[in-house]
Amino acid sequence: MSLEHWLMVAQFNWDKVLQPNNWLTVLFCVLLFIFTMLLVTFRRKMLLLFRALFSQRHFSLVQRDGKVLETRGSILLLVFDLLTLTAGLVMFCTTYIPSPMSKLPFVAYLGIGFLILLLSYVLKLLANELYSVLFARDKERAAVNQYKFIVMTDFSALVFPMLLLIHYAGLRFLYYVIFSVLLILLVIWFYRLMKINSMSGHGFHFFLYFCTLEILPWILLFKVLLIV
Repeated sequence: MSLEHWLMVAQFNWDKVLQPNNWLTVLFCVLLFIFTMLLVTFRRKMLLLFRALFSQRHFSLVQRDGKVLETRGSILLLVFDLLTLTAGLVMFCTTYIPSPMSKLPFVAYLGIGFLILLLSYVLKLLANELYSVLFARDKERAAVNQYKFIVMTDFSALVFPMLLLIHYAGLRFLYYVIFSVLLILLVIWFYRLMKINSMSGHGFHFFLYFCTLEILPWILLFKVLLIV
């Protein structure tokens, strides 16, 4: 066969490999592997994390232990959380605002989404450090960071199976369930943190902090996506 023919075959196979469905399948397999490994290795501590948002007693156990997971486990869980959120965000944008999502390869948006979420997570941790220094709330700083990590973990664990059903079974109505779960977790998270900060006399400052750094950036991001 001619060289031109082999080049055409190679190009065809390469384009097929780069299809969004294939990238999502690989990503879901990676997520399933990470989550299974975490459950097998840290089952008791993972269950403690899942319950800590809804139970003050379990959250007190998290605070008492400091680091609930080992460093390796914490990093793996953070990667799982960020990759799950990335998959959900990219899938939603591809479905409902396809125009800006057609300008780059699908895998590029997965990489960009992961980097944006990772950068956002790091910047908000730094902002919390700065906020604790400015308003002398060092005692509340650890609780805020722990609650943030717990909310991400609970949300990711609940959303992951729903993303599988959306992708492979086409159950798009589950996006409404996901947003409902997100809203419920945000309300519980906000209530817990407001209670902690109000007891220390920083309720109003925290309210401004929460709205500015936790809510406003996502509103601006969606506004940009709709304009592009």
